[in-house]
Amino acid sequence: MASDVTLYIGPETAYRKFRFAHVSEWEAVRSQITAAMDAGKGLIEIPWKGDTVVFVYSPYLMVSWVEKPAG
Repeated sequence: MASDVTLYIGPETAYRKFRFAHVSEWEAVRSQITAAMDAGKGLIEIPWKGDTVVFVYSPYLMVSWVEKPAG
């Protein structure tokens, strides 16, 4: 399981970047992303600096991440 994950949401020219250092935090967000992708729509809620950033997922929302293995 990865211990350092960088999540990118949005197009390459205007994306939002989020970092996750704890597996439990990343798994909570990843499960929302995969559920929304499987359904073709849904909400993705990401805790960020004491707030929650919410994205409405659709097939047009670019979502990608980079996982670095525990090392």
